[in-house]
Amino acid sequence: MCNPLNNEEKIYEVIEKEHLCISPVIWHLIDHHLRNDLNIISIIAESHVISNDPIPVENGEKIVKQCAEISQFLKKLRAATNKPKAS
Repeated sequence: MCNPLNNEEKIYEVIEKEHLCISPVIWHLIDHHLRNDLNIISIIAESHVISNDPIPVENGEKIVKQCAEISQFLKKLRAATNKPKAS
């Protein structure tokens, strides 16, 4: 990870200590959406790295679009998972 949180190790410790879990259905969503978007970004970038060609603007725009898709997905997931429980 290029920019870890300054307290990331402590966060992992809390997750393990408190046995915090993400449900399998949420993992399925995360895996599906992030993997698809990251695969698209990777394919675009790799094709230019392998050929040693600069990334053209239209492909750069596709990469930016996929990054926006990731952000949009995470916002939607956060909104869906941060609702208070009904009593």
